[in-house]
Amino acid sequence: MINYEENWLLPLVFKLEGSVYVRSLVFALPSALVCLGLVYFDRFFPEYREEIELVDLKQSQVWSLTTMVLMFLLSFRTRQSLQRFWEGTGLLHQMKGEWFDTVSNCITFTIKATRTKKEQVDDFRHTIVRLMSLCHGSALEEISGMEGTLETIDVLGLSNDTLRHLKDCVENHCFNKVEVLLHLLQSCIT
Repeated sequence: MINYEENWLLPLVFKLEGSVYVRSLVFALPSALVCLGLVYFDRFFPEYREEIELVDLKQSQVWSLTTMVLMFLLSFRTRQSLQRFWEGTGLLHQMKGEWFDTVSNCITFTIKATRTKKEQVDDFRHTIVRLMSLCHGSALEEISGMEGTLETIDVLGLSNDTLRHLKDCVENHCFNKVEVLLHLLQSCIT
């Protein structure tokens, strides 16, 4: 079982890199200052509202209008974010399903060969399952932006040459780890 840490929420909410707080302050701060200025202006010069005929506009109407606009924007943004979340979740499940089908087909296609080359077929099956597990874990790491590794199926069961080649491609040549693993899988299958 994988133990997850639950102390990620507060640093995530209060980090500035990639945050919308700084960008929203650009719009919110001037609006708040103008609003504050208008409130104080109305307090010190109440006759000005009468001159421009805004006497009929009451505070409750202003608050109702502001609340309506805010609720509209909030519901729109929430709906958009939920839509993006579920689309991403669906794509992750689709990726997992496609890769599972690929490995299942490769194992199924080797059933006949188990009678004559049992040891070679078992090595092939174990290798593609390990490579696909490592590929899926690497893809999830890349998507999540996590540092570290997710649990995979017995990576040490792969040959040292394969692991060395993977490490060399990723660290020295700056190739994408998932693409290298998919290439290794294709090479293994063909």
